[in-house]
Amino acid sequence: MMTTLIFSGQAQAKETSNGQRLVGTYAPPQEDPRELRIGSKDQGSGPECHAVASGEACIEWKPVSQTRRSISPAGAKTADAAEATCSISPGKWTYTRKSYCANLEGTYTLWDQSKPPKVTGTAIFFATIGSTLSQTSGSWEEKQTMTVASATGKVNSLSFSWLSNCTPSCTPTKPSPWLGSVNLKVGQTAAGTSNYTANPGAGKHVGVTTSFAIQVVVPGVAGIHLLAKDNPRKVRCDTTFSNNTSTGCVISDVQPQLVLPLSEYGAAAATYAWAQQKLIDQWGTAGNPLKRLGDEAIATANRTRTCGSGASRPFIPQPSEVTDDSCDEYPFAGTHEGGKNGALCADVIPKLQNGVWNFYQDLNSPAVTGNEPCIRGHVPSGENSAAGGKFGVNNRTERIIPDEKFQVVIS
Repeated sequence: MMTTLIFSGQAQAKETSNGQRLVGTYAPPQEDPRELRIGSKDQGSGPECHAVASGEACIEWKPVSQTRRSISPAGAKTADAAEATCSISPGKWTYTRKSYCANLEGTYTLWDQSKPPKVTGTAIFFATIGSTLSQTSGSWEEKQTMTVASATGKVNSLSFSWLSNCTPSCTPTKPSPWLGSVNLKVGQTAAGTSNYTANPGAGKHVGVTTSFAIQVVVPGVAGIHLLAKDNPRKVRCDTTFSNNTSTGCVISDVQPQLVLPLSEYGAAAATYAWAQQKLIDQWGTAGNPLKRLGDEAIATANRTRTCGSGASRPFIPQPSEVTDDSCDEYPFAGTHEGGKNGALCADVIPKLQNGVWNFYQDLNSPAVTGNEPCIRGHVPSGENSAAGGKFGVNNRTERIIPDEKFQVVIS
């Protein structure tokens, strides 16, 4: 049977030597998928001032600026390592789906009693906070450091104590990174860890706010100063997988991705990419993400409606064109956007030819216009099953809960 290759939603015929009508190609993306990083803008805190014997002392956090960046997984072996992330993002809170960190700057200023008062001593210090979350546990470790960067005048050193906390449905199982307080001079650093455990409850999820309070004392100067700070974004922990027995945590503000390499998922991945580029809804892109279904019975019904007996126009396998041919639907049956009547879909035959994915019209179906709400690809069943398996695994590893949006990235 003669087939026609589809490009940009149009079937503009150009005869080839084998009788097929070639009208265009799909070129794979040239870049690796990008892992989203987001930042949080923080207004810092106003100075906290205390009267001291020599005058007044003030301490405050400097404002934190906004950052948004993308990194390629191939170039980010330490992407989820909080120390590495913070070292390249000074003065910011930075997040990935599975990690968070911050590098915060504080100042201490000592004033005398003259009118107007004069500065008699200053200090600048940095606090770093970072964690890589677990997707298989409700417990995680947070690393903290305190460093005195400079001190002038009557300020020779600073003493710090640290207390971490988390709410709700969360317990700081190790709230302090070090015992008591630690005195630091210029260039010295204290490091330690705190630990948290969240308990969402079976079948539930909870947004946890982590926070910390630092007590600062300047030896020889009366007065205790307290700096408190909340993590601007919540850690979401859920117990909704493995029959509501598996708990894991992520930064839910970072939208998850399902990454499908063409080299691994072949015609299945190519079909989804072509649909994203050529069909009107562009499902699964950053501008129009998919939303996960949480009901397997509905997903099964969706699959039947698109690829099975529920479609008013049946999918007709093309074994002469595709070995072990099967119907691969997109949007996925396991999403709210899936389950379209297969008669409404664009039916295509993807073929990898000379390193390029060509898409041919299934002539058992109406001509593709690009306005279809779904696609049915003629895909080898092994690649179809592999992509479907990855969809399920990715939901667990990325902790994509029912009704949560996600992107589909083809690399």
